[in-house]
Amino acid sequence: MTEAMVVDTNVLEHVFNRDVNADGHLDRLLRKFSEQKRKLCLDRPAASRRSRIIEEYNNRLQFHLRAMDESGQVTYWLRYLLVVAERVDTPVDLSDRLGGLVVPQMDAVGAERSDQVFVYVACALNSTMISNNALHVTDIRTGLRRAARKVHSRDTDFLTSQQAEAGM
Repeated sequence: MTEAMVVDTNVLEHVFNRDVNADGHLDRLLRKFSEQKRKLCLDRPAASRRSRIIEEYNNRLQFHLRAMDESGQVTYWLRYLLVVAERVDTPVDLSDRLGGLVVPQMDAVGAERSDQVFVYVACALNSTMISNNALHVTDIRTGLRRAARKVHSRDTDFLTSQQAEAGM
């Protein structure tokens, strides 16, 4: 598993969903990410904009972050991932060669543009992506890994949060 990782927003949202996180694997995943000082992969902001990944985190996690108990360990680990972790970024151009390999596969399953950005970043940075989006990411893992290898990203992989936690 790579040192730098792309973490899909749904994984962070699921930390707060006891149905999905009943076994606590997401708490352990965040703890391991923090303890191992993993790096967070992002898209490089274009011109006067912010990273699309950071914008999605801020938009979809704002309610959860305000409601969190500021003293809990999960808060500490989540803060590490969102604020403290070293970041690695790459420009995103979904019309380039990599985009041409990834976008058609993801369009075929109805993936949103934001999902395509997360996958593109993982491939471009030769990193592991953690996602609980089966339909748009992990179910098409084989094709996405094949696309990554075509642009010399041999270590790129797409794992569920349970697979990632077990492998860390």
